[in-house]
Amino acid sequence: MRQVTEPSRQVDVIHETDVLVVGSGPGGLAAALGAARAGVAVTLVERFGCFGGNITAVGVEGFAWYRHEKTIDTEGVGREFEARAIAMGAATPEPQSDSHALDAEGFKVVADQLVQEAGIHPMLHRQFVAPVMDAKVVGREAAGGAARR
Repeated sequence: MRQVTEPSRQVDVIHETDVLVVGSGPGGLAAALGAARAGVAVTLVERFGCFGGNITAVGVEGFAWYRHEKTIDTEGVGREFEARAIAMGAATPEPQSDSHALDAEGFKVVADQLVQEAGIHPMLHRQFVAPVMDAKVVGREAAGGAARR
């Protein structure tokens, strides 16, 4: 197989964090909130200009369509997303279940507020390419480990 060698280069470190979450869909947003609420410095990287992933970028209205009268739900951050959206006027009752449909544009405001309240460092319009590795450790510079892990 033919290969191309890329020359090494110096890259400026513009930000350091304890936890880096890549992608702010429901799972990424929940992971970032959980880590921040546990007391560590969290950075949330999102390739689009808003948080929420498929909820906001694609317009998926909800993720609790399965909830009916006798459904046992897991509660957690998904319920928090829904409750906050309802309180902020960013959700309407879902006609086929006991959940609410999230308004994509309104949920952008909800997600922004959750990120801000948790003290998460937001980085919109960014992409993750590859981690910096030193042997099997992520995030340490090879020359002395200057970046926080």
